[in-house]
Amino acid sequence: MATDATLRLALPLLGLLACSGCFAPRGLLVTSNTVPYTLPVEGAARRGTRQCTVDITQIKEPLSRANLSVLWTNRAVRDAAKRAGMTELHYADIETLSFLNGVYARRRLIFHGN
Repeated sequence: MATDATLRLALPLLGLLACSGCFAPRGLLVTSNTVPYTLPVEGAARRGTRQCTVDITQIKEPLSRANLSVLWTNRAVRDAAKRAGMTELHYADIETLSFLNGVYARRRLIFHGN
């Protein structure tokens, strides 16, 4: 049988794990993950020698149910690839960083190519 001191320590730790996304695919406080992003490429996807990134940032209004949000990006894909000296896109990843259950979210497209 668990003692009272053990329960006082275990319950906040379980709550912290649940809020950070350990029990669900998305945390209530912070979520960070990177997954492959699909590009129309012939044959198998391969990484290139260069990479460029494009940030997409969103802030949502969490209190009402009106689904109000602001979305912005830093550059177009063509501009980012040109700055990196890329002429071919082979593969892409999408990295997501989210705070407060999606109130603030930043998605970063990472393009790999030559």
